[in-house]
Amino acid sequence: MHNSQITVFLNEEEENKKLTQSFLSYVGQPFELPGFVVPPPFRLVRSVYCNEYRIISDDPIPKTLFFIRLFELSRPYQDAIRKIPIASKNTTQCLVWSSMVPGHEDAFHYLATKFFEYFLTKFNIAISPGEMTICGAHFWEGRLLWSFTRNDTHVHRIDDVLETPVCSEITNWIDFQPHWSEFLWASVDRISNSSLILITQDRPKD
Repeated sequence: MHNSQITVFLNEEEENKKLTQSFLSYVGQPFELPGFVVPPPFRLVRSVYCNEYRIISDDPIPKTLFFIRLFELSRPYQDAIRKIPIASKNTTQCLVWSSMVPGHEDAFHYLATKFFEYFLTKFNIAISPGEMTICGAHFWEGRLLWSFTRNDTHVHRIDDVLETPVCSEITNWIDFQPHWSEFLWASVDRISNSSLILITQDRPKD
């Protein structure tokens, strides 16, 4: 299933149930996320094959209520940023979907944030211009603001990724806002833009 199809399928109840049944039958296994307790009677399940995680309901025919998946940048982008010293860890992107049914959103409040913090210990996380919902933009703004408050987390902008990458660190939200606005306009107007925002975290010293 292509990333752009996920929201459509999970929003449609019958398709959601079919996909959830298939997920549980073939690839799902229980998972515990450090620092987050799943409220009963729900359960957190991960795929044994890829970085995909779901909150599953306790209905007779279960549904997916929260979904997060890591997916790789395209090969040209991966090859380009590997030339940049700060990209020492593998780089990934996040796709998040959450049920808007009353009660569910409150139950999983902060879950996407906890996942972000967990993934950041293992990967650099990239944000690229593209179709972005209002909720998605708000989520990333929160993560960027959080990053600016930490000494071990850094925000970089990489321009001309597919030609001659130029990387610059941005240390505060005031300086970053014009860059973020440019990303949002590129998303809204579907403007071609080969820049990336990269969030990195220092590795613990041995």
